[in-house]
Amino acid sequence: MKRYLHIVLVIYCLPLLGQKSELDSLRAELLNPQPDTTRILLMLKVGFRYYQTSPDSLLKYTEQAMEMSKALDFKKGIANAYNNLGTLAYSQSSFTEAKHYYLSFLKISEELNDLEGMNRAMNNIGIVSKLLGDYSESLIYYDRSLKVKKEINDLRGRGGTLNNMGLVYHELGDYKRALEYYFESIQIKEQIGDEEAFASTFSNIGAIHKETGDYELAMDYYRRALAIDSIFKKNLRVATLYQNIGEVFFELGQSGEAKKYFEWSLEMARKQGNRILEAGLKNDIGRLHLAKKEHELALASFEKAEQIFKDIGNRIGVSQSLYLIGQVYKSLESYGYAISVGTQSLVIAEELKVKKEISQAAQLLYEAYRGIENYKKAFEYSLLHKTYHDSINQDTQAKEIAMYENRLEMERMAAENRMLSSQNELNESEIEKSRLQIESQNLLIYGGTVMLILSVAIMYIGYRYYRSRKRSLELLERKNREITLQSKVLAEQADELININEEIQSINESLEKEVAKRTAKIQAQNEKLKNYAYSNAHHVRAPLARILGITSQIKSGDSLSPEQQAELNTSLLASAEELDQVVRKVNEILKNEDS
Repeated sequence: MKRYLHIVLVIYCLPLLGQKSELDSLRAELLNPQPDTTRILLMLKVGFRYYQTSPDSLLKYTEQAMEMSKALDFKKGIANAYNNLGTLAYSQSSFTEAKHYYLSFLKISEELNDLEGMNRAMNNIGIVSKLLGDYSESLIYYDRSLKVKKEINDLRGRGGTLNNMGLVYHELGDYKRALEYYFESIQIKEQIGDEEAFASTFSNIGAIHKETGDYELAMDYYRRALAIDSIFKKNLRVATLYQNIGEVFFELGQSGEAKKYFEWSLEMARKQGNRILEAGLKNDIGRLHLAKKEHELALASFEKAEQIFKDIGNRIGVSQSLYLIGQVYKSLESYGYAISVGTQSLVIAEELKVKKEISQAAQLLYEAYRGIENYKKAFEYSLLHKTYHDSINQDTQAKEIAMYENRLEMERMAAENRMLSSQNELNESEIEKSRLQIESQNLLIYGGTVMLILSVAIMYIGYRYYRSRKRSLELLERKNREITLQSKVLAEQADELININEEIQSINESLEKEVAKRTAKIQAQNEKLKNYAYSNAHHVRAPLARILGITSQIKSGDSLSPEQQAELNTSLLASAEELDQVVRKVNEILKNEDS
């Protein structure tokens, strides 16, 4: 069963920002007077911003820009219009059409010696070639893209292309080389701090561990990727990770959990309009039905997947779906149908040179021919299956070295046999025994070489995991130190605030005492004023009233006898002295209280 892994798509024509304000800004800029060539490039930018939201708008702006570019013979505009059209076709899973447009983009970019354009075109041709099952061409264009990226110092793009090259070897079953490319991609992403890009490579490493049966480690990498993609809201990659996690649960026999994740992924794939992911999920759901012996449901699901793969031109997907359809017929003991679809699957797989699919189709045909008791055919396909099954997980170069060593050993054995035969020192049975012994030695050498390669690969993977783990622990320790330092600073600030609060409280208490003291003083002064007012109202008023009465009588002009005049003078003098005594007494009281 094919795994749908994370491709780092480098459409590149423009950064896919997708922000409404930026789109509005570009559209507003189109309203301003512009030179024709500037307007063309601006229209292509506006069109590309509609890549994920409105394919019709993307097509409208691109076709207008293409028409203007051709009228002006503006080659750069024509090239970028082809790139836009390729991106549109890619988004609609029309990979053959997308490849055609990308090749046109590349041709014009080469004529203009536009390295940026060549880089984008080569990378995208590599992507669609892989999706069409042409793996050798995919690797050729990826390698060319890497050379251009090095020339223009595109380090981030280099990390993405290395990840994509790992995917090609992954699907060819060359896991060791795939891991080498994945880890080289991670090193570049670590170097430039591209946290978001870790997710795709983590997911692909998880897929290798799943396919080799290490489900715990596979789930760990999948969940690490899912955490990153969820943060950055990468919905399509989240959908793919749901599918991968569902497949792990399927392998573990937890069909309920598997179905839940498959359905989540299928819903997201349909919303995103990703038909290749939808087809893959149809195959996954069909496998669930097949495991429960629900043959009709399984067959319907597999046939739907096959049709989608045919519609989008994905031949490897067609091969996989045909293999699964054959599994249904084999389970129903309809061996003739199983042989028919199995043969179709094998033909496609051999044309594409994909080892895993060849192995699977050969196994299906072996079991089907055995079912009809055609043991000769069954034996042929059994050998084919074993050949490709044993080659998976082995390094291609190491196998070539082992074969070369075996060939030398066989040549040495043949020379010894010829010499022994000429000397008549050994009979035929002894020669056969020697040949079998040498073959056994060759098998031991071959097996030892394979074990050594696998051991080195496991040690390398473990070392990379240890480094990643160590880096995470160092980051955590640094964060802890920062938190401890911040806690210390906060504690010191809290102590300072407590001291300031105590000082303010002390000042407040002093103020309260001063206010109480002044209040008491004011109250005493008020009491003085009250006493003064009382004295003024009672003691001062009496003699003053008598004086006023006497003076009033004197002013009236009434004739007074000398005796009356003398009596008034005596009363006036007495009242004046009484008033003087009262005033002196009040002044004395006020003076005493002030002192």
